[in-house]
Amino acid sequence: MMNHPNLYLAGKIGKNDWRHHLVPDLRGHLWADGPIQTDAFSYVGPFFVSCDHGCRHGPNLHGAVGDECGPEVTQRDVIANNNTALDAADLLLAYITAPDCYGTLVEIGWALKGGTRVVVAFAPGIPVQEFWYGALQSDAIHTDVRECCLAAILATELQKTKARV
Repeated sequence: MMNHPNLYLAGKIGKNDWRHHLVPDLRGHLWADGPIQTDAFSYVGPFFVSCDHGCRHGPNLHGAVGDECGPEVTQRDVIANNNTALDAADLLLAYITAPDCYGTLVEIGWALKGGTRVVVAFAPGIPVQEFWYGALQSDAIHTDVRECCLAAILATELQKTKARV
């Protein structure tokens, strides 16, 4: 039985990102540093620049593109890193906080095609019916999820992922 499933957390990246509450030591961690090992999972991505002034958190920057805060990263770098991490993931937990989460939808599709277990959590106010195509193919769907509830959902879904492998 697998003790540490590989976890990928999909969703919009932003300043003071929601992932920081779920992944210890994520702030400042780069792709080159490798996965983050915890007692419950191995976090494989995505990694992004956690600058407090937000220079990499504008439209289409994915928290990584640019060179003002650390090493220069291109959009192609982001794609390659994310796809490699998605291929390694045992569980993708997507947190949908906005209806224009186009990159997240691609990540969900990539994970589904690769046979990864996919769980989608929708923030309050997100029209779940608009995401029917991906949601109906997912292993689990959670609706009206506040950020504070993500840790409990993740713990439950990690247990289900361990049992599956």
